[in-house]
Amino acid sequence: MSTATEELLEPIAAELQEFERRLHESIAADLGPMASAMELIVRAGGKRLRPALVILSSRLGEAKQDFVFDLAMGIEFIHTATLVHDDLIDSSPTRRGITTIHEQFGPNPAIIIGDYYFAKGANLLAAIGEPRIDAAISNAVMTICMGELLQMTSRNDYDQSLDDYYRKIGRKTATLVSTCCYCGGVLSGLGDDDVEALRRYGYELGMAFQIADDVLDYIASSDEVGKPVGADLRQGTVTLPLMLALEDPQTAPRLRAVLDQRSLSDSDYDIVVNLVRGSVAIEDAEQHANDFGSRARAELAHFDDSVARQALARICDYVVERRM
Repeated sequence: MSTATEELLEPIAAELQEFERRLHESIAADLGPMASAMELIVRAGGKRLRPALVILSSRLGEAKQDFVFDLAMGIEFIHTATLVHDDLIDSSPTRRGITTIHEQFGPNPAIIIGDYYFAKGANLLAAIGEPRIDAAISNAVMTICMGELLQMTSRNDYDQSLDDYYRKIGRKTATLVSTCCYCGGVLSGLGDDDVEALRRYGYELGMAFQIADDVLDYIASSDEVGKPVGADLRQGTVTLPLMLALEDPQTAPRLRAVLDQRSLSDSDYDIVVNLVRGSVAIEDAEQHANDFGSRARAELAHFDDSVARQALARICDYVVERRM
């Protein structure tokens, strides 16, 4: 976790520390190969955005602390399981600067490890005994799968619409972020209107997060993001910066000349990345992220001022302004 993230989440530092302790303790109880694989991912760090959103959302009311940690761990296990499978599907060699599970253990073990942690996460959530949480999580996993399939079937589709892009990232990313906030609100005993406001907050935040992530794929260094620059592009994943650059009359002809080739070399990918960087697309994509972030922040007006609400508002700023 970066220094900026630590400062952002300082109001729940003690809870996040306890979350980490319980997470590692739970992993250590698993079968050797399972535990070894999961520890590789967990120890690589990450922003812990989803557990933080669970904790902060639950603070808007009153929730049993053990259930809050079970919810946060359950969602984190499910999220991590999706990453294991995503990396395998995308043939990604690294994540956050470390070798991916399928590269270290092989594709078949990676499938099993991902499946195991899907089930482990679901088991933790079922123990809470709240049907609304069970329904929300199962719906989120189904939606994530649909999003992954949409991404797989739209590889190298440089003419997809903005709605197509939003549909993909809404299902792949925003849905789970939204579910974190909704479930935290359910645990805390908030009324229906408030938990729906949290759901909407999380969805808008998740959209902003993914767009900002897609921008970073073009403008950050490989050391900063823990993967090669333009990794999405090289895998055929078309994201908002490229889509907007293809609408820029100053950049589009040169981009098309490269992208319309039968196959692209490393130098071709570098040309595309540099053209996108030099276009208006980066600034325009950042504005899209900012718009989603503003809508997320507006949903917090449903709640009285509190430390938790203030932290949720600051997360909106962090997500759209971050440079890792």
